[in-house]
Amino acid sequence: MKNPCSVFLLILPVFLTHCLCLSAADIKINASFPGGNIVLSKIEGSTVYLNPDLREGQPWFYWYFEAEVTKPGKYIFDLGKPQKIGVQGPAISIDDGKSWRWLGKANVELTTSSERFSHEFSVLNQRVRFAVAIPYLQENLDHFLKNQAGNKHLQISELAKTRSGRTVELLRIGNPGPGVETMLVTARHHACESMASYVLEGFLGEALSDSYFGVEFRKRYALFAVPMVDKDGVQNGDQGKNRNPHDHNRDYGENPIFPEIRAIQELAHLQKIRYSVDFHCPALRGDIHEAFHFLGFGLPLIKQNLNEWIQWIREERPQEIMVPINLLVDPSKANALDRRINSHFMATLEGAMLSATLEVPYTQSRPALDPEMARAYGAGLLRAWVRTVFRSPESKARTGISSTELSALRKEFLNVYKSKPKEMETLVSCYLSKETPAVVQLESANLLATLKVHQSKFAEARELAQTVIKDEHATTFQLSIAMVLQLEALCKDSSSKPRDVNDTFERAMKIPYSANDYKAKAHELVADFYRQRKMYKEATTFTKNQIPFVPIHEKGRLWNRLANDYDLMQMPAEALDARRKTLELLKAAVENPEISIFGAMMAVEYFEALYGISSTPISELEAASQKVLNHKVATKAMKERVLKLLSERK
Repeated sequence: MKNPCSVFLLILPVFLTHCLCLSAADIKINASFPGGNIVLSKIEGSTVYLNPDLREGQPWFYWYFEAEVTKPGKYIFDLGKPQKIGVQGPAISIDDGKSWRWLGKANVELTTSSERFSHEFSVLNQRVRFAVAIPYLQENLDHFLKNQAGNKHLQISELAKTRSGRTVELLRIGNPGPGVETMLVTARHHACESMASYVLEGFLGEALSDSYFGVEFRKRYALFAVPMVDKDGVQNGDQGKNRNPHDHNRDYGENPIFPEIRAIQELAHLQKIRYSVDFHCPALRGDIHEAFHFLGFGLPLIKQNLNEWIQWIREERPQEIMVPINLLVDPSKANALDRRINSHFMATLEGAMLSATLEVPYTQSRPALDPEMARAYGAGLLRAWVRTVFRSPESKARTGISSTELSALRKEFLNVYKSKPKEMETLVSCYLSKETPAVVQLESANLLATLKVHQSKFAEARELAQTVIKDEHATTFQLSIAMVLQLEALCKDSSSKPRDVNDTFERAMKIPYSANDYKAKAHELVADFYRQRKMYKEATTFTKNQIPFVPIHEKGRLWNRLANDYDLMQMPAEALDARRKTLELLKAAVENPEISIFGAMMAVEYFEALYGISSTPISELEAASQKVLNHKVATKAMKERVLKLLSERK
C-alpha cells in the first residue's frame, strides 16, 4: 500500500457510540455514527477488506459503515468468510442514512472463502453508507413517536435505564380496566435485528389508528410495548446476539444482569400479561431464515391460539408475502423449556394464552422485504389479531367467527358451486343478513359474485364485488378477490368498453403488495378481453406484462400465446422470436423432465414452440413429441394433441 491506514477509536460521551475512522489515499471508511460497526483489515488499491466488530459477542454478521472517496470509480468491499451479505446484497444510503434501498445481487460475489460487493462511486468526495440490513435506530423510533404526538391513545414512559444510562421507552396503547386484557410486544433483544422493528412499527401504528381494527383492538386490549430492549447495543452498533456472558434474550432467569430485562419481568407480573409477542430476525439468509416464522414454547393452548392467529394472518397479510410458519418447540421434548428466553418465560406465566417469538427475515429473495412492506405486514398482524378468536384456559371463547369456519364455507362453496348452483346460492345468500358477522357477509358476497360470473350475470357480480371493495371490514384477501371478480365480470361482458376495463384494471393493480397470481390473473383477463375483440396489439401488451408474475411452467404457454398473436397480426419475425424464447426458457426443464403435471405442461409447450417454427426438422419434432408421450404424468388430452399436430406436419 502506498499510504498506511490510520486507525483510531473515539468514544463519544453523548452517544457512547463506538466510532471508527479509517483511511487510505482514495477512500476513507467511517463508522462514527449511531449504529456504526466495522473493522478494517487492509486496503489494497480499490479493494477494501473489512470485518464486523464483534466486541462482546461471538462470530455473527452485523456491520454498518460509511465510505467516502476522493477519487471516483469502482470499489470492492470484501467482508471475509460467509455469511456477511444477505440475499438482496447490502443496504445502501446516499443521504447519510435517511433513506435506504437494497443494492441488489448483481454487484455481489459469494464464494466459500469470502463475500464481497462492489459499488461505482460517480462523484468526487461522495459519501455512501452500506449496511448488512436496513438500519432502525433511535432516530427512527423518535420519528414514529413524533408522528403520533397528540394521539390520545398513546402514553410514553420510561421502562428502565440501561447500564449506560439511556432511557428504554415503554409505550402503552389503550387503558387497562374491566374486560380489557393485557398484551406485551417487544423488539431488539438482539440489537442488530432491525427489520423486526419496522414490522413492530406497523403493528403499533395500526393499534393507534382510528381504523375499525384500531378501535376494536383498544376496546379489548391494553398494549404495552418495548420497541428497543437492548437500547445500548442498538445505538452503539453492537450485534447484540450471543454477547458474553449472555445476551438480553437469555437473561430472563432469576437474577437478570440487564436492568431492562428485570423491568420487563416486573411489568409482566404487575400487569398480568396474558399475550406476548417478541419481534426478532433470524440468521442472514438461506432456508427458514428467509421466511417469517414463529418460535417459542409450544404449550397446547398457546399452540392452538397461535395457529388460529396464523390463519387470520393468512387473510390479512400483504398477499405478496408468505404466511408465517408455526415452529413452536414441542414441550414434551427433553430440555424444551428454557425460561431464560423471553417467549418461554412469558409462556409459563399464570394465565398465559399466547406467547411467541416472531422471526422476521432481514429480507427475502422474492419479494425484497423493505421498510414499507414490513410495516404493512405489521399492520396485517394487528388486523388479524383483532379477528382472532382466542381460547382461554377455561375453554371460553370470544364472540366471533373462527378462521376454520370461514375457510370451511369458502371451501364448501368453491368445490361444488358449478355443479350445484342453486344449493350454493341458497347457502351463501342466507349469510348476507345484518345479523351475520361482517367478515362472513363479505365472504358470502364474494362467493355469490363468483357464481354470478359463472352464470354470465355480470352486472350482479360487479355489484356484489363492489360491496366488498367499499367495506372496511373486508380482509386483505377478500378485497383482492373482490377486485379481480369485478375485473373478470367486466372483461367477460361483451358490452364492456375498453376504457372501463382499463380503469378497473388500474384500480386492481393499486392494491399494495398483491400476490403474483393475483397480478397474473388481472393481466390475463384483460389480455383475453382484447384478444376476443381481435385487438391483438393491446392483448400482447398485457400478456408480456403478465410473464414476470407467473412461474416457469406458465411462461412457455404465454410466449407461445404471444407467438400466435403475432401470427394473426402477420408479424412473422416477432412470432419466431417468441417461440425461440419458449425454447430457450424450457430447454433445460424438458431435457431433465420433472415428474409432475408442470413438467408435462412444459414438455407440451416446448413441442408446440418447435411445431410453430416451420423450419424445424421432423426428426427434432418427433424427439420432442416423445418427451410428452413418454411423460408419466402427461394427460391423455396432452398426448392426443401432440400426436395430432405431429401427424399434420408429416
